[in-house]
Amino acid sequence: MNPALPKHEREWVRPMSPYGVSKLASEQYTLAYQQSYGMATLAFRFFNVFGPLQRAGHVYAAAIPIFIDALLRGAPLPINGDGTQSRDFTYVGSVCRVLVDAVERRVSHPEPVNLAFGTNTSVLTLVKQLSEVTGREAQLDFRPPRIGDVPHSQADGSVLRHLFPEVAPVEFEDGLRRTVAWFEGAALP
Repeated sequence: MNPALPKHEREWVRPMSPYGVSKLASEQYTLAYQQSYGMATLAFRFFNVFGPLQRAGHVYAAAIPIFIDALLRGAPLPINGDGTQSRDFTYVGSVCRVLVDAVERRVSHPEPVNLAFGTNTSVLTLVKQLSEVTGREAQLDFRPPRIGDVPHSQADGSVLRHLFPEVAPVEFEDGLRRTVAWFEGAALP
């Protein structure tokens, strides 16, 4: 695992989990088809995508839906590690804007592209913001760190901004509000 921050697409990678290895293999297959057969491809690296329709009740659920679900039920939030680990959370609406633009303009690139905007939010900061958005105080259940978990993740978004200069990300707090509203069953305009 490369500890450098922010994570630039050209830096070395060494996934520490089978999940990470499978993502890297898919990316490399995509780029190999581009190189070998001239296919116009675009291999995105997604960073902690969250938003409505992302459910909490399964083994591969992401932190944000798990935390929102726990907060709304009054249950403790499971924190793997000490909560200082950080992530580049990206709202699904921002991801969709980039994907639609890529398809409409037929964007391709010979290297991977980070699809994130360079934020860096700790798990404990996320919990604080979710408590503010929901108006509920979080109870924390600290657990051992997950094997192969990356301590910190933050994208270098310079290639993304070059390829998609018109796309502006949804602000993190706004994305949290929209996601909480979905969990609460409220419709947003």
